[in-house]
Amino acid sequence: MTSLWSLSQTSFESTFPLKWKTQVGVTTYRTNLLFHGGLLYIGSNGQSRESRFDAQDGVYAIHPKTGAIVHHFQIPFGGDNDVTGIAIGDEKLFFGTDNYYFFCFDLKTKTELWKYHLPYDVESKPVVADFNGDQKMDVAFTVQSNGIYALDGTTGALIWNNNTISCHEGNAAPRLFDINKDGVMDILFAGRGEANSDEINGFKMAHYGDYHIAVDGKTGGYLWAVATGAGVHTAPFIATKNGKTEIYALDCYGELNVISPEGKVLKKANFDYGMFSSPVVSNDGHLIIGNTFAEIGPKAFSKENDSLPLYLNEEALVNVIRNKGKTSATSVLADVLGKGFPQVIGITESGEIFIAKTDGTLLAYYFVAKSGYEASQFASNSHGKSQAHLVHTNGILTGSETSLFVADIDADGNLEIVIADLNGFLYCFDTKSAGKVEFGGF
Repeated sequence: MTSLWSLSQTSFESTFPLKWKTQVGVTTYRTNLLFHGGLLYIGSNGQSRESRFDAQDGVYAIHPKTGAIVHHFQIPFGGDNDVTGIAIGDEKLFFGTDNYYFFCFDLKTKTELWKYHLPYDVESKPVVADFNGDQKMDVAFTVQSNGIYALDGTTGALIWNNNTISCHEGNAAPRLFDINKDGVMDILFAGRGEANSDEINGFKMAHYGDYHIAVDGKTGGYLWAVATGAGVHTAPFIATKNGKTEIYALDCYGELNVISPEGKVLKKANFDYGMFSSPVVSNDGHLIIGNTFAEIGPKAFSKENDSLPLYLNEEALVNVIRNKGKTSATSVLADVLGKGFPQVIGITESGEIFIAKTDGTLLAYYFVAKSGYEASQFASNSHGKSQAHLVHTNGILTGSETSLFVADIDADGNLEIVIADLNGFLYCFDTKSAGKVEFGGF
């Protein structure tokens, strides 16, 4: 047991000084931050995710040096106007709401360009690409229980809608990849359709009808669907190395499918129940799912029979940072400590921030919430080893579902860490590092 006492003698804020904080309202594990045109953008669920007619709902544009709100994009009519994910393309801001509408605003004039009425809520982030071939950015997004839509970015007209799949409360964020190599981005997401089996496996059904899905960006038609064991709340991750692309897709029961662009399951693994953190694959070949770290090199997977898929074997090193709180935010990868290599930075809903190597070796651990925990925590791995470390409490935050955002947003040459706290404030912390960012946000 190795002591990490020396790593925890300084508080988070003494290592990463607070630059500013700004009230923007509550966010979720599906909320993304964007840095565009010198401003930070973030959607808000307002004072409460349950409230209606909430003046804090909408999208905020924030000055990165001061935290001042430059503009608040608000919906011009009442209702539950919570905004979760956002996208920007062709100087237009795209977002949906919990009030059955999808909007497009002009970033320069701050005026609404169009809106599209929907059958239900938009609970996740949109993606932008040219789907109809007019050389302008269009937008695609999932709708709760009503599939996926693509709209013309200029007019808001419907390009296509695939509503034969239910989007599991609309939580799964889509990703873009030209799967069929026709020059138009296709869309990877997840949803619930017909179960492929009515058999009972133990105490539950063998399949509930959940799938990882790829649809054609031109038509919305299915390219493939891969069955998974439970509902999906995570976004897929697209990893390309040595010219080979793999799609890492995870369901909420921890079933991981590694899928080829053609829809063939190459590898499988199972992790803990209750996965809301999306998978991330580091450039050095490690899988990170929130506070879980897995070796995924060639020796980590092996055959159970003569055919695919391969399965994560017992020799593969799996490290888990055993936090007190739930980790639902997707972890990011950036050199915030100035060490010359990327670190994994994650946060829990209870206000624990961990910084680790990509193999799960802890470098720093902070407890930043306002109420205290016991001082000792442990990071354990699949081989039974553990590392003790001290939790330092300094009470500046509450905790977060939202992924941290790391970038040099104020052009001072060093990175900043932006945290959307569950208390409704957005915090910006300085680093002393000019290091590289590998994966800077959800």
